[in-house]
Amino acid sequence: MTAARTSWRGWVLSAAVAIACACGSDLPARYVIERDVGSFRYRRYQKTLGVEFVVPDNPAQGHTATYLLRSGARVSVATAFVTVYTRAPALAAEVRERLQALSRYRLTVQELGGDHAWVLDGGPDERWAVWVSGRYVIKLGAPVGERFPEGLVDEYMAAYPSDLDEHGRALPDARSRGRSISEREQAEQDERGLPRHLRENAPR
Repeated sequence: MTAARTSWRGWVLSAAVAIACACGSDLPARYVIERDVGSFRYRRYQKTLGVEFVVPDNPAQGHTATYLLRSGARVSVATAFVTVYTRAPALAAEVRERLQALSRYRLTVQELGGDHAWVLDGGPDERWAVWVSGRYVIKLGAPVGERFPEGLVDEYMAAYPSDLDEHGRALPDARSRGRSISEREQAEQDERGLPRHLRENAPR
């Protein structure tokens, strides 16, 4: 093997290692942030047995973290859930549909940490921020009666940038973009209802 070919193979290997490191370096080892963030102290990690948003044919694993803030006798608790799915395509649409079906919450889209997230408001004692980032779904719980901790929002948004636009839909270039199963089924049903010569793949 010539020296030039050896040098080329070495460069390719180095570049591959660098790319692999860069792609995985921004994610926490167990997906949640396992350290203190601002005034909140990291308390514990737990892997969940099930996931909150089940998507057919897209297996997932959940990971949670708890953070505490003590102020005298008062203890504020913030939580983070990161669900890791096998595939990203259409994940934003699938999760949006499941959030819209939660009738006990008021669902809005808000800007948090410079990106957009769905916010579930269940009253003064329960608020959740949810967003999709590729094949990850992040859910932050605000302490009872308080705002979402700014430091936690910033840290999780930095690790998992939101795929959502201001309307709560996936951005055009987002990996999680795509139609949900129900949207595809509805489109197929609508297509079957058209005259044959007007269908999408009809001969011209």
